[in-house]
Amino acid sequence: MQEEPRGDEPLQGLVSYEQLVNTFAEQAKAFWRSWGQPGEPMVRGVEAWAQMHRSYIQWLRQTKPTSGMPLPGLTFDPWPGPGDSEGGGWDR
Repeated sequence: MQEEPRGDEPLQGLVSYEQLVNTFAEQAKAFWRSWGQPGEPMVRGVEAWAQMHRSYIQWLRQTKPTSGMPLPGLTFDPWPGPGDSEGGGWDR
């Protein structure tokens, strides 16, 4: 059974996302640096990727919800499966 989200879950998710981005970037840069000079363009690409994600995380932190109302139809119930989806079952 899924629980309703708590108020601090979005912030915890951002912290986890930021840790994931930073850890991946550091490990990827270490890998490409081990290649020496041929890996340097990839190191720069990984750093650009990480900076893009860090900017997005900062934007998410600064964004405030416009209201306390959830999106219409948004629930935390499990997906009912293909039989109840928009297009019907798999056999149609």
